[in-house]
Amino acid sequence: MHASKELVSVPREMYYIYFRILAYLVTIVLHIGNATWMITKFYGDVMKNPHVKHFYEMQFYFFTCWTFTFQIIHAAVALYSDILTLKNLKHRGYRLPKMVTDCRDLLYTILVWPATVLVVTMFWSFWFYDRNLLYPEDIDLAISSVSNHIMHTSIFFIALWEMMFRPRVPPRSHTWHLLSVMGIGVIYFGTVVGVYVFKGVFVYPIFGHLMGTIYFYLFFAGIATALFFIYHAQWILNDFLWGSSANLDSSAKISDRQNGENFVKKVK
Repeated sequence: MHASKELVSVPREMYYIYFRILAYLVTIVLHIGNATWMITKFYGDVMKNPHVKHFYEMQFYFFTCWTFTFQIIHAAVALYSDILTLKNLKHRGYRLPKMVTDCRDLLYTILVWPATVLVVTMFWSFWFYDRNLLYPEDIDLAISSVSNHIMHTSIFFIALWEMMFRPRVPPRSHTWHLLSVMGIGVIYFGTVVGVYVFKGVFVYPIFGHLMGTIYFYLFFAGIATALFFIYHAQWILNDFLWGSSANLDSSAKISDRQNGENFVKKVK
């Protein structure tokens, strides 16, 4: 008797796993490679420039660096999750560990999306208004335009790619998530103030102009307001791309928890 194969309908979401894996690999290689490349540029005469020296000394305090670190961590967790799914395709009834899926969702919802959109929006707005408030021109002596775009442009498309190829179900209550997002903002505010107290310098030049005025606090209040709307925007976009919450629940289960046994059934 010859074996025959019967192809059955495959949920499109199951194919998206390969697009996601590609993106995760690119994200990790791109950010780590770019960070390594930039570090090699901070040597020699260029370090005599005060702006370049400041950039080098403050690199771990820039929110942009925090953001691409968030993306690397999320990509690593998500890559592990998707590889685990593919590895267990033949295990009927297999479900990913809840801790893995929850961690993956929270990393994106609370860290990656809000931080990414905030960085892209703030950076390019100031760039066209007066780049010296955030990113002085002299930094170009060490950081190329390619590296700049990797840090401040590509991060948006990385975040958007995840949105396009992985449906997510909105939480029943956004309170805890919003508090977590705001908590990250508070931590960064504390970091900015702490750097000033202990090092006597501000992470970004704009803070030096605002410090001592009500605008310093209004600036961070504005960021908190922006984060509120940015957080909710992800669910509006998610709903636009994937449909209603009811349909999302079904799609997300297929994407993350279904074991993939419906790809191909072999009938002998």
